[in-house]
Amino acid sequence: MKILIDTRGIDAVSCELLGLWFFSDERPLKGLTGLLDWRLDTAVSRLIMAGTISGFWGEKVLMCGFSDCPFQGLLLMGLGPMGEFDEKRMREAGRSMASSLVKLGRKTVCMPLPGNGITRIDISTVAEHFLYGLIHEAKYTDLSPIFLCDPGDADETLLGFQKTKVSLKSLLPADIIQVAS
Repeated sequence: MKILIDTRGIDAVSCELLGLWFFSDERPLKGLTGLLDWRLDTAVSRLIMAGTISGFWGEKVLMCGFSDCPFQGLLLMGLGPMGEFDEKRMREAGRSMASSLVKLGRKTVCMPLPGNGITRIDISTVAEHFLYGLIHEAKYTDLSPIFLCDPGDADETLLGFQKTKVSLKSLLPADIIQVAS
């Protein structure tokens, strides 16, 4: 599996599908999810305000048809309440994303780590446990995720990914590549 950490902005990355996360109690939306919501004229926020989506744990919404964006589709995944986002949920989020991508027939996806943009979330811990879940679910596929990362979080993301790579080296060889901004 090839894992990319890309610190360039969303406008510099081209991908078919963008995976985004949000918590049920995260208002306003933060990180890349908040930025994309703003760029899409609050399309996600309007769905939340209408009660169509809520961010409950395991919720999945596929949105397509964006003309002015560097991606063809958007896969939104709910993380439940922030207070319940522990290491088990981090791993399950990785499994859920991998499972969804395999079912959609996608090999590449661009995504931030869950909790991106929320200061009290430890990026290294999220990176370690999220990737662990993703690899376990996608170990026999040719999935190649591209993690969109703020340059200030790149070292912590890489640290978390390296911990997972070391702990799973017998399960699956993985190349972790950092793309500089």
